[in-house]
Amino acid sequence: MLLKIVLACYIALRTVLTYGLLRRAPRSAAQPPVSVVVAARDEAASLPALLNSLLRQTYADYEVIVVDDRSSDATPAMLADYQRHNKRLHVVRIADVPAGRTPKMHALAQGVAAASGALLLFTDADCVIPPGWIAGIVACFEPDVGVVTGYVGLRARHNTWLEHVQALDYFAMMATTAGATKLGQPIGGSGANIAYRRAAYEQAGGFADMPLSAVSDDMLLLQHVLDRTSWRTAFCDDPGTFIMTDAEPTLRQLLNQRVRWMAGGREVLQHNPALLITSSLIGTFNGILLGFPLLLVRRDLRRALLYAVIGRAFADALHLGVAAVLFRRVALLRYLPLWSIVQIPYTVLLPLYSLSRRWSWK
Repeated sequence: MLLKIVLACYIALRTVLTYGLLRRAPRSAAQPPVSVVVAARDEAASLPALLNSLLRQTYADYEVIVVDDRSSDATPAMLADYQRHNKRLHVVRIADVPAGRTPKMHALAQGVAAASGALLLFTDADCVIPPGWIAGIVACFEPDVGVVTGYVGLRARHNTWLEHVQALDYFAMMATTAGATKLGQPIGGSGANIAYRRAAYEQAGGFADMPLSAVSDDMLLLQHVLDRTSWRTAFCDDPGTFIMTDAEPTLRQLLNQRVRWMAGGREVLQHNPALLITSSLIGTFNGILLGFPLLLVRRDLRRALLYAVIGRAFADALHLGVAAVLFRRVALLRYLPLWSIVQIPYTVLLPLYSLSRRWSWK
């Protein structure tokens, strides 16, 4: 009976999220000044692609602020060279980080302090930005919107199974986040593609008001906006705003990243009922399926297990199929069967693994 109830809830969740994906909000015609803020540390290999894409945006009124966070490679010289040839680019250099402060959070706070735009757009130093990104994100800022989150996809640069399954897993998280946000229940966002109205940022306290040991700059600040202000959050589904970045190339790097994400997720979990319900339901269902050998003992349980597997496959195919069309990632669906198997132990064991492991910044 428990398996049937959880299955019904899981199918209902995926169906509701699919409905959310299909909703499209009206667009705003306002074009306020924009500041793009990027934190970079030892990113000499990635910065040219990022800067070239940011400095060729179609939007008229914007500036780019790169915060050089104690880089020891060629990053400072590269930024100085770009700054000489591009008046839009401003560089903030950090010599040290206050004791106990998360480095990236501190860097972003310093970048915002140097920014002049009414809208604050954030991305990561290892991303490539489409030319219509700023214009598309700005159009999603209706008068009552304080935060806009956007789609981020992973590239399989080395064409490995690990990268492809990782890309699909992250895509599935994006699909869940997008569906929930469009239904008015934001459960997170990616720091590689997120924007704040300055008024919402300041009312929420900004990065400077984060706890000293805070991990998740994107999820925690978004949660502060939800808790402390009346601004609404929107998800931008304009294909011209989709950002791509590389998947983690090794299992060790992937686990370090996900353990860090788990630490960040725990910072907001108790404050976000939608995130708590979604993660608990998915974890509970996969936990039951992980014990499938015990379910094979009795005939009625074997039948229930079969229904659960079929129902889960149908719900996932519906939700991720619609998302794949919306986010133009249909090719990822070929890895859906493998992901469906891997996700069962992954969603159950990773939280336990993260409790006993320490993570590190890049």
